[in-house]
Amino acid sequence: MAAPQSRPIAARRPSQGPVRKKRPEGRKNGAGSWRAFAVLVLVPAALMLGSVYAHTAAVGTGAEAARLEEEKAAAEAEGERLEVRVAELSESGTIREEARENLGMRDPSGKDFWTYGSTGEDTVDGGEESEKGAGE
Repeated sequence: MAAPQSRPIAARRPSQGPVRKKRPEGRKNGAGSWRAFAVLVLVPAALMLGSVYAHTAAVGTGAEAARLEEEKAAAEAEGERLEVRVAELSESGTIREEARENLGMRDPSGKDFWTYGSTGEDTVDGGEESEKGAGE
């Protein structure tokens, strides 16, 4: 095998300077090595971190959705219970009983009513107000 031949330093042309390897086209000042590092290391790492974040956010959202479903079911059960209570309290017997006990009211008797005649108007006075009291 033949040894590489080089010119002796004195034999070089003075304008040439030290011999340097030529870089491939498109690479300047190590930009290609940084680009390769970014493509091979940084991009996959960023994608993995994004995937972990998305998974964590999805799990948190799922847990919150389950909690809200439980709250919704509890609110619906409370609404149904309140509807039953309203139906119980809306019965006329319950209303009359509460009015008698708590408000001191009583059922009206025959002398508590005052009628105006067959046409529904006070036809005796020509429709004007009278000084009569209730039941007279």
